[in-house]
Amino acid sequence: MYFFAIGHRDAILARHVVRMIGVTATVLGTLFAASRPAQAASFPCRYSVSASEKLVCEDPELSLLDDKLAALYSHAKYLAPDIEALEADRISQWSWRQRQCKDKACVINWYIRRIAELNADIQQGQQAQILSLKANLTAQGLFPDAQNAVLELKGVRPPSDTGKQ
Repeated sequence: MYFFAIGHRDAILARHVVRMIGVTATVLGTLFAASRPAQAASFPCRYSVSASEKLVCEDPELSLLDDKLAALYSHAKYLAPDIEALEADRISQWSWRQRQCKDKACVINWYIRRIAELNADIQQGQQAQILSLKANLTAQGLFPDAQNAVLELKGVRPPSDTGKQ
């Protein structure tokens, strides 16, 4: 087993070199990150070709809207009764934006509309799942208290007993 003895001066020099390497790496990383275009969640910016895609990649506000839309779409796919129809609508809407939107105002309005549409789709999907769950519980012949317990476990508020005093 070898033990290397480093003198006090050498140890100070080694720490200084390590610190300088760390600082240099941090500075270079920051410069590299700042020089790259923004990365929108739903597509790689380096391949953007349309005016609307370039706007999304260059503008932080539009990039955030794109992130939100991508997250909502992912959630809507989970709840959609017809995934193929949802995907066809996504492609149709995206194609429209690609052809029509040449400025930031148009792209913002498009995102606001699409986000509202997907929120409505998600709400409808959630309501459909709740109705399906309630129908399945009824078909199982569970007592009302057991049905309410299952609904509560699933995060669905059981109907309140308005008739009881």
